[in-house]
Amino acid sequence: MATKHNYNYEEILKWHPEMILISESPVTWQGFLLVSELCVSAGNARCPRIKVKLVMPNYPSFDKARISFDKHIAFLRNIKFSREVKESIKSQKKTVSSFLSQLQLLIGKYIHKTSKVCIFDFESTRDLLHDIKATLQNQSDVQLSCDQNLSTIKLSLREIFLTLQRCKGIDIPWKVVSSNMPESFEKMVLGKNLNVVTTKFKWQVEILEGIWEQLKEIDENCWVIDPPKPNKSHMHRRIHLSQSISVTITIDPVALTAAPTIQFSGSDNEVKRQTEDVSNNIHNWNPDCNILDNLRMLLNMYTFPEQQDSLDDLQGVINNRECGICFSETSETNELPNKICNNEKCMKHFHSVCLSKWLQTDAANQVLFNQIYGNCPHCNEKMMCRIEC
Repeated sequence: MATKHNYNYEEILKWHPEMILISESPVTWQGFLLVSELCVSAGNARCPRIKVKLVMPNYPSFDKARISFDKHIAFLRNIKFSREVKESIKSQKKTVSSFLSQLQLLIGKYIHKTSKVCIFDFESTRDLLHDIKATLQNQSDVQLSCDQNLSTIKLSLREIFLTLQRCKGIDIPWKVVSSNMPESFEKMVLGKNLNVVTTKFKWQVEILEGIWEQLKEIDENCWVIDPPKPNKSHMHRRIHLSQSISVTITIDPVALTAAPTIQFSGSDNEVKRQTEDVSNNIHNWNPDCNILDNLRMLLNMYTFPEQQDSLDDLQGVINNRECGICFSETSETNELPNKICNNEKCMKHFHSVCLSKWLQTDAANQVLFNQIYGNCPHCNEKMMCRIEC
């Protein structure tokens, strides 16, 4: 019959008096380890007692041995600590007592490393909880959620979200880790405390809703080339106007009611003509009207071309939006072709970067004021392009 002597009970009792043999099949030790190393190094008045359970199915071998801890050292359960414990079990060739002593030192080392951090984190977490409580008491429509470690906070309002991470030791203790808001608006909502951030987030969403409605109207009434699938984060639209030209509008987040930035892409002749028309009409921009109506006024175009389901039956550039040089629709910087040959029988699309590099391969091409002049790679029609690096 097995006795306590068979399990080195006296030795374990001498060095680990709070460990008890609770089962002989399988051999199981359970109790508390006194982590005295921490008392000396950190000056604690009381030494922490860590609850431990060691199961040894193949005693005295440590083969398939399992060890578990209670919630009191949950903060030590990181990958590195767990790996060291497993390595200690695998490499253990001595007694249970020596293993428990080694485990004491390992726990003490990790507690000592994290003790100062834990104190700081406790204070930081306490402040964050007060901040969250004040925010919830604000009776806002904004929904607030966080992960179990309080490391990230998510604000949500009418399908718009902003996920924040708390930073330490800086004036603005928040950084945006994910959002479906326009990127330029993300920094505008940050503040020193969560209550302020939540209030500013709600204001920005309410302001943006009016702009989103206007952009939605453009999506429904115009042939939008870019972005292919507009979402809340996109504050620009590139609109197809004709076979030879498109226009990109970009809304300024600081001046939502002002005229957006307007840029034309296409054949040089059309770009020049449309740019002049906009310059002559821009003073008529009416902030009380929506963007689409103002665009109709600026472009002298009261109906926009409808999007085609199939491009194969059309003439000109519409049936081939790929770059005539690299044969890709998007460039390395994710831009669409923005230069179009002036020849109505050619009207090939080109990325500015591709066309610039192509024209620079001919030393005879003239360069003037950062513009290079040459011929279309397909039909030899005269073209010009800004020199791209």
